[in-house]
Amino acid sequence: MDRVPVSRPGPVSRFVTALIRLIFPVLALCAAFLLSFYLRDVPAPEFAALGQIDPLLDPSDWINQGFIVLPSVFFILNLSSRRYGAALTLTAAFIAWLVLAGGIFWANREGLIADFEEDVSPYALAASFTGAMAVGQLVNILLFDWLRGIPWWKAPFFAAFVGGTVFAVVFNTRPAMVWDAELGGRLAVEAGIHFTWALVQLLPTLMLRRTIRPLPGFGGA
Repeated sequence: MDRVPVSRPGPVSRFVTALIRLIFPVLALCAAFLLSFYLRDVPAPEFAALGQIDPLLDPSDWINQGFIVLPSVFFILNLSSRRYGAALTLTAAFIAWLVLAGGIFWANREGLIADFEEDVSPYALAASFTGAMAVGQLVNILLFDWLRGIPWWKAPFFAAFVGGTVFAVVFNTRPAMVWDAELGGRLAVEAGIHFTWALVQLLPTLMLRRTIRPLPGFGGA
């Protein structure tokens, strides 16, 4: 009996499928960034207790709730990488930046943002944040793709922790920063936040493993 040849999806079909798959990661990444921005002025006084361990670890002068929720970006990237792989997740991260930039441009044109440097951020700081976060995202995605497999927790944990820590180091060692003992304390606190996030996000990752399964070709993790 002759076998019926299986037709492969055409380029248009593959393009539409990729667009559909990009929707959730892009929206989730944008939501995480917007939430972090919205909470940037909300203090996090509970972290002042770190100053009792060492005064250099006291983050009262700079930490806010936006810092606390920002590592959720790497959790979202992990889920996308698990499901869709590195290529689509990199694309989603890039498109999310384009969407955010487009939203800022639109808001500025419509008068919703009167002055970018006053309402959003100084240009130099915004550029430093974007560059550092892009590097952290790249490290996160590539590391997850490299480590995915058994044990399942290795890729999401190390991708989130290393990606977040790389972001913190790159952002906090920009030329405008003073390299001193206080910078070391800040990096230690931020690394601790990313470590905690990397550890805690393993629970929802475990709970979602049956729901968010890798597509064919992306085994493990």
